[in-house]
Amino acid sequence: TVNGTDADLVNMSYSLWAVNGHANTVYNRLKTANASQATIDACMGESLTWKAMAYFYLVRSFGAVPIIHDNTEELTAGSYNSKYKVEVPDVYEYIIMTLEKAIELLPENGAAGRIDRYSAEGLLAKVYLTRSGYGQSGSRNQSDLDNAALHAKNVIDKSGHNLMDNYADIFRLENNKNEESLLAWH
Repeated sequence: TVNGTDADLVNMSYSLWAVNGHANTVYNRLKTANASQATIDACMGESLTWKAMAYFYLVRSFGAVPIIHDNTEELTAGSYNSKYKVEVPDVYEYIIMTLEKAIELLPENGAAGRIDRYSAEGLLAKVYLTRSGYGQSGSRNQSDLDNAALHAKNVIDKSGHNLMDNYADIFRLENNKNEESLLAWH
């Protein structure tokens, strides 16, 4: 049994909120960046994917959580301690909307170790699969299962990623950016 003062739980929470804060800052600064539109879009898509990943971990670990779009705005307004938690179904909807926007912005194929459209779509499939069981009593939401299957199949058929021959090799350091990996913290 753990409680809110458990050091590992606190550190996990801090790290996920740091990911969200960094993603928000990068995304907002990209709005005025002096770079090509393709570069801006790719970086915005990566930021949104990491933001969705952080919220995906947060909602599964803590349930209802606040949604923060602009850290600077929250700090300037002094409202960061009075944020209301968003209900779990709405957090999942936010994650889905965030990933859909990321998919629009990301390139179809990225360099090794970079997030591309299929990285975000693979995460979206996992989000739908996880959400399919939320609030159910021994069953699954069929619409969410169908969406999970649709996005997973799209990644399988179109991403160009392949499974490694030996499953254990995925966990070797030299394979940190292997062709099977869609999204990973390095």
